Amino acid sequence: DPVMWRDICLSNRDAVLAMLDGLMTDLTALREHIDQCDSDTIERTFRRAKQARDSHIQWERKRS
Repeated sequence: DPVMWRDICLSNRDAVLAMLDGLMTDLTALREHIDQCDSDTIERTFRRAKQARDSHIQWERKRS
């Protein structure tokens, strides 16, 4: 529901903006690593992402 999400964003404006700022910082850093062909850092980034995803999946399974 677009109205619901609008209201959530506006009600939690500071938190949403902080999360978006963090995401933009992370994406800018990833872009720089890709531009510089920094293969080690790119690989570490995606290994951490995989670990986070796997942990989240395990947590979800335990909750069910």
